[in-house]
Amino acid sequence: MLKNKTVQIVLSLLIGIALWLYVVGNVNPEISATIHGIQVEKINEDTLEDMDLEATLESPKIVDVVIKGSRSDVNEAKKSDIKAVVDVSNCNYGENEGPVEIEFPDEVSGVKVDSISVETAHFTVK
Repeated sequence: MLKNKTVQIVLSLLIGIALWLYVVGNVNPEISATIHGIQVEKINEDTLEDMDLEATLESPKIVDVVIKGSRSDVNEAKKSDIKAVVDVSNCNYGENEGPVEIEFPDEVSGVKVDSISVETAHFTVK
């Protein structure tokens, strides 16, 4: 049936291209995942301590983060790798707010933040 060498070559190329498209498109596609319960931490508190002040985080104390990346990178990211931080160094006495930022260690590459459940933290400086 397939004795013609040209037909065999063309058929082999078509099967090869189809397999390549499957691997590129489906084996490691971009996905997203929600990481629940990331503790919000205050950073750069030493600036306030120099002025005998202290920041108390009011809300949120915990955030959920949606991360996005290739399937292998997202599956490698662990909850313990992700930090939610708010910088309190440029705050004044009284009520303050600042953006919640997500940090990844250098080992976690290829993963990006898609969304955060709460993007602004409220805290009091006394």
